[in-house]
Amino acid sequence: MSRIHRALEKAREKRQEHKRSVGKGSPLEKIVYTDSQVVPLCHKELEKNRVVSRSVQDPRSQLFRTLRTTILKQMRAHDWRSIGIVSPSPGEGKSLVASNLAAAIAMEVNYTALLVDMDLRQPGISNYFAVEPKLGLSDYLKGDAEVADLLVNPGVDRLLLLPGRGSLDNSSELISSPRMVSLFHELTQRYKSRIVIYDMPAILPRDDVLTAMNNVDCFLMVIEEGRNSEAEIRKAMQSMQKANIIGTVVNKSQTVESGYMPYQA
Repeated sequence: MSRIHRALEKAREKRQEHKRSVGKGSPLEKIVYTDSQVVPLCHKELEKNRVVSRSVQDPRSQLFRTLRTTILKQMRAHDWRSIGIVSPSPGEGKSLVASNLAAAIAMEVNYTALLVDMDLRQPGISNYFAVEPKLGLSDYLKGDAEVADLLVNPGVDRLLLLPGRGSLDNSSELISSPRMVSLFHELTQRYKSRIVIYDMPAILPRDDVLTAMNNVDCFLMVIEEGRNSEAEIRKAMQSMQKANIIGTVVNKSQTVESGYMPYQA
């Protein structure tokens, strides 16, 4: 066989191999959600709620895409599959960062993203995507629903939400329960291409994050400039000293140097 014929034969084999891989769930294949609730995408609602990481017109989108790329690089280096978004106090913007990060990760053809609302007392992730969940994480933890019943696709390809619903006072006890520990494992192990983003409660008011710490691979700290005292920030960092904190996001800052910074102890 001539070299030309061999080259043509190799090209044909590669095309057939590509077709087989696409048929078996290649990252390039568009995902069709058959079991999860699908909500029509509303770009205006996302923009109104400042979920802008997928926008080609909003200049802020590039900040979140850069954050995504930097975080994924670190996660790949350590074979991490889950990340918790935390902050010292409530209201510092971690849920907004988590929503934009999840939407940006879903744009990567090699990954899918699952955003989990871990704030059992004040869940709010569904508001950013204009979703009204019928069930939430609390229903699963109480044994009233299974995981498949909870997942919602907000109209964004390759992104699923596991929303919260209602308010539970015994949140830290539920997060440490065998049912929740089993869920941590299931969410990260079911699909190799999935990145799980947990929107966690604030660190200082209660011990929910400390309870979940051993079940999440790494963490991103969101700090609003000028909101916390130096002592509060140090206390939050010290409480997470055994966790893999891969960086911090300085939110609502007026300085040019603000943004994402690799964490250094």
